Amino acid sequence: MKKSAQVIHTKRRIIGICLLSLLLLIMTTRNGLAQTGDSHVVAPGETLTEIARRYQTDVSTLMRLNALSDPSLIRSGQRLIVPSDVVGSGAGRSSEAGSALETTPTEGFIDTATRIYIVHPGDTLASIAAKLQTTAARLAEMNQRSPSMVLHVGEALRAPVAEGIDFAPQAGNDIPVPGKYYVHVVQEGETLSAIAAAYGTSLRRTLETNDLADAAQVRPGQRIVVPPPSFAELFAEAPMGDNGVPEYPVVPTDDKWISVDLDHQRAYAWEGNQLIKKFAISSGKSRTPTVTGVFRIWSKVSSQTMQGGSRAAGDYYNLPNVQWVQYFYRDYSFHGAYWHNNFGVPMSHGCINMTNNDAKWLFDWAAPTVSYRGWHFMDSASPGTLVVVHR
Repeated sequence: MKKSAQVIHTKRRIIGICLLSLLLLIMTTRNGLAQTGDSHVVAPGETLTEIARRYQTDVSTLMRLNALSDPSLIRSGQRLIVPSDVVGSGAGRSSEAGSALETTPTEGFIDTATRIYIVHPGDTLASIAAKLQTTAARLAEMNQRSPSMVLHVGEALRAPVAEGIDFAPQAGNDIPVPGKYYVHVVQEGETLSAIAAAYGTSLRRTLETNDLADAAQVRPGQRIVVPPPSFAELFAEAPMGDNGVPEYPVVPTDDKWISVDLDHQRAYAWEGNQLIKKFAISSGKSRTPTVTGVFRIWSKVSSQTMQGGSRAAGDYYNLPNVQWVQYFYRDYSFHGAYWHNNFGVPMSHGCINMTNNDAKWLFDWAAPTVSYRGWHFMDSASPGTLVVVHR
C-alpha cells in the first residue's frame, strides 16, 4: 500500500508540472501575440481610436476585422486582430499636420500576386471565390476575417490572381501597369481627381475601378481603391531625352512593341528596352484626334481604299491604294501616306500617317509577320504587336 501511495504521489507531481508548463506556455503565447503584427491585446483605458492610430489603420477596419458593432465595446485584456499588410490599412491618409493632399502611397499596397475585388449586391464569400477561381477559406485568410461575416456592397477585398481573371474593370484596351493597388481613406476636403493625381493615375480609371458613375459620390471616411496608371498615362509623364527618344520609366514587354508620342509626332519601334527604329509621323488633327491608350495590332492589309468624312462639312476623302495598313484600335491604323510630305505635323483624320517606306518597314517588322499581302486578322494564337499611344 505504501508503494502505491508513492506512485500516486509521483503521478500527481508529474501532472502538476505539466499543468504549470501548459499555463506558462499559454501566458507566453498570449504575451507573444500581443507583440505580433496581426494582433493586439487591449491595455487598460486604451480606445479603439488609439489602437487604429498605432497600427496606421482606421476604426472601421478594426471593427470589421473583429466583428465589433460598437467601437466603445472593447475591454482590457481583449485580443484584437489588427491589419498588417491587408486591404483597408489606410494607405495614403493625410499626415497629422492636417494637409488633405499629403498622400503617401507607401503602405497597404496590393502587390502583383493579388488584386482588388469590389463587393457587388448579392455577393457572398463563396460566390466571389467561385468567380475568382479560389476558395472562400483563402479569401477569408487573405482578408483576416471570419467566413461568416456579412459582406458590404462596395467593400474592397484582397484576392489572388488566377490566370485569365481580371478583377479591376478596364475600358477597351487601356492596360494598367502591373503593380500596386492602394486603398485610400478619403479625408475631409479631398476630391477624387486630386486623389487620383496624387497616386499618378487617372480619374477615369479610378471611377471605373470603384464602380462610381460620378466623382462627387465620394465622402470623408470612404475607402477608395486606387489603381495603377495605364502605360499610356505613365508614358505621358516621360521626359524627352537628348537623343529625341522619350525616357520611359518601364518597359511594358520583352517582346516587340511600338510607342507613339503625339506631342512630338514621333513613333518608336522597340524590342524590350532596345530601340530598333524611330519615325516622324502625322497623327490626327485637333478636330479628329488620335486615340490614346494601350492596344494591339488586330488587322493588317497591304493596300486598300480609304474613304470617309462628309462632303457637307468639306472633309470628305477617297484615297485609293493606301499601303501597309495596320489597324490597332477600331479603324485607327498605321499606314503610308502619299498625298502629303508634312510628317511631324498632325494631318490625319485620326490614323497615324507615315512615309510609304516607313510604313512598309513597320508592317514587315510588327508581329505577327505575314507571308501574303491581303487581309490578315490576329487571333489569340498570334496576337499583334503591343502599341502604346500617349501625349
